[in-house]
Amino acid sequence: MRYLTARVVRNFSSLRHYNYRLYWISQLISVTGTWMQNVALAWLVVTLTGSAVALGTTTALQFLPILFLSLFAGVYIDRLPKRKIVLWTQSLSAIQALALWLLVAFNAITIIEIYALSLFIGFVNAFDQPARQAFVPEMVPDEDIGNAIALNSLLFNAARTIGPAIAGLTIALVGVAPSFLINALSFIAIIAALSMMKKSRLRVSVSKVRTTLKEGIKEGVSFAMNEPSILSVLIVLVFVGTFGYNFSTILPLLAKFVLHGGPEVFGAVTSALGIGSMVGALLVAGKQRPTRKFIYTFATVFAVIDIAISLSRTYELTVLLIVALGVASIAYIASTNTSLQMNSPIHLRGRIMGLYVVIFAGSTPIGALFTGFMADWIGTTRMIFIEGLLCLVGVGSGTIYLRRKLSLMRNREIGEATEAS
Repeated sequence: MRYLTARVVRNFSSLRHYNYRLYWISQLISVTGTWMQNVALAWLVVTLTGSAVALGTTTALQFLPILFLSLFAGVYIDRLPKRKIVLWTQSLSAIQALALWLLVAFNAITIIEIYALSLFIGFVNAFDQPARQAFVPEMVPDEDIGNAIALNSLLFNAARTIGPAIAGLTIALVGVAPSFLINALSFIAIIAALSMMKKSRLRVSVSKVRTTLKEGIKEGVSFAMNEPSILSVLIVLVFVGTFGYNFSTILPLLAKFVLHGGPEVFGAVTSALGIGSMVGALLVAGKQRPTRKFIYTFATVFAVIDIAISLSRTYELTVLLIVALGVASIAYIASTNTSLQMNSPIHLRGRIMGLYVVIFAGSTPIGALFTGFMADWIGTTRMIFIEGLLCLVGVGSGTIYLRRKLSLMRNREIGEATEAS
């Protein structure tokens, strides 16, 4: 009993910090609303067009600006107070949700408006996502960074469990419009929390070095490219982020064309992913510094489960596999995030997180379009199978690179020692 109590305390240790506790609770409310909108928007596109390509295009437009802007955003995030950046981006996100609600409520929505608003939120997220990632270390001490990142994953996936379930029921009963309104209102919580934070308790890290934008980006990218502990993790992330984390495109296709269900089935499979992800977040919450072996193991497990889902033909087995996929996905991505932050100097964290977001979220347009076209061409199950194999290729590539790099470093050290003697 004493061990269990100690484990729980360790898993939630970051919540003892006032600013992070305020942020965490408000984010839980806001992200739940965001997941309701994600489900409603995906279902709206599917019912409006019946096209996997249109769904993939919508997802691509939400992430395309991230691909091109997050590195630039990282430079400014290192130079400006991150709390203020997040305050602005969350306010703009609320405006986008409100616009969607008005258009749907007054029956004025077409795929063109959906594309335009998806592109708008993509521009906002290009700054919001790396800013929120880099903001976490300002709210907690270094020893709690890993725990705080894991708890962020926990709240994200608690919201992914609650939000889609509510959205699925809401869509079935009264349509998609209320989900957009609820999301718009949910941003009040995070905006209020950011305004109420005690600034004296924030470990504000603002880079005082003023280089050109080009030099700032070059400094961050150069550090990542020359640090094996970071580059090896990023290599795996390129493949897994591009071909594995296309849940917003894959799950509605899986629900409609493989499981032959409606919005309630879509909500159920999305919630199943969220439940597994919550378990995965708790799994890594107690780890202060995850090992590379831990990261690579769960990347491999993620890919294998993806392949198993493509072979499943029953609703019950598919849901169980999606729960397992959720465990592996968050154990992998939370430990990847923690590893990158802990291996990056403070003055470069905004840029390293910008690079992380470019690869993880910015690759989504490529992955979403690939997923949509492949699903239309060869079918949803074959598409998932191929994407699982590509994730395994990524794990293999990262492993081979790291082993060769470490071998070269050891040989160089032996050579230098021999010359010195």
